[in-house]
Amino acid sequence: MAKDYYRILGLTSNAEDVVIRAVFKQLAHRYHPDKWLEEKDLANRMMSEINEAYQHLSDPSLRAKNGQTFETSLDFYRILGVQSYVDAQIINIAYQALVKKYRGSPKKLDEINQAYKVLSDTGKRKMYDFRQKSPILRSGYHSGLSLWKVYLAYNIGFYILMTAIFMLVLFYKH
Repeated sequence: MAKDYYRILGLTSNAEDVVIRAVFKQLAHRYHPDKWLEEKDLANRMMSEINEAYQHLSDPSLRAKNGQTFETSLDFYRILGVQSYVDAQIINIAYQALVKKYRGSPKKLDEINQAYKVLSDTGKRKMYDFRQKSPILRSGYHSGLSLWKVYLAYNIGFYILMTAIFMLVLFYKH
């Protein structure tokens, strides 16, 4: 079975070359064997995996064989080119690399900034992840069924029912 080099680096298949390089440098620094004095074997295995993944993904001919795909949806993880399980430091590295690359493209920068604003804030990221996983909430804020609409419908129904009961009680008392 072929290795998923994107997953090893915590990237999506549409990650750009600047993001691949920046994330590789960060992970190589994080998992360098000189920093892991107690667990040298684990660090060596991690570094060999990271190096192999980077060599594969930095070579355009090998990268094309890995089946690079692009999606146009507004998935913030795909915009930054990272997987949903990566930490805030990797998200920050990917963001900085993309900002440098696209500083002359306002539309692309707006998209990148919007993705970073959500994914860098822990609370917003949790809500975004919850919304992405829920098929009901995945639709836009103003379309389809949302938790807010369910809550509102419940409250309206509750108050209508309570008003009807109150009116019946008043009617039968007199």
